[in-house]
Order: sequence, then structure tokens, then C-alpha cells
Amino acid sequence: MHEIHFLEDLFKDILQHLEQHKAKNVTQVFLELGEFTEINEESLRFFFKEKSKGSALEKALFNIKLIPQQRVLRLVSFDCD
Repeated sequence: MHEIHFLEDLFKDILQHLEQHKAKNVTQVFLELGEFTEINEESLRFFFKEKSKGSALEKALFNIKLIPQQRVLRLVSFDCD
């Protein structure tokens, strides 16, 4: 369930950025996910899809780069229009 808490914070930060810069939608999100985190990639993708419904993130491509032998979960960047 770490995935849900991470995504709630992630969405909050991204949506604040959209509002500040008067953007409408997120087109892509780029994350790094370390091999040694307690985050499950499949669960993260599932909850991203479910939590983004009806929001500015709904149609965003969700890109995850797996990082071997590290314990990291990081938002690298996101694109918006």
C-alpha cells in the first residue's frame, strides 16, 4: 500500500504545478524505481491508472525506469500541455 501514499503525494505536487503554470494536462510522467524499494511496479502502474481517472493525469503515459541495486523512488520529470 506504499504505492497509494506515494501516488497521492505525487499527484498533489503535479497538480499544484499545473495550476501555477496554467497548464491543462499531463502528457507523460517519468519515475525511477530502485530494485530494493518496497514498491511493486505492477501495483504502482495499476494505482496510477485508477487514481488518475477524471484528473489532468488521466491520459498521461507513465514511464518507470528500473534502477538495479538501489533503493530509490523518484519523480524525474513530467511533461504537460
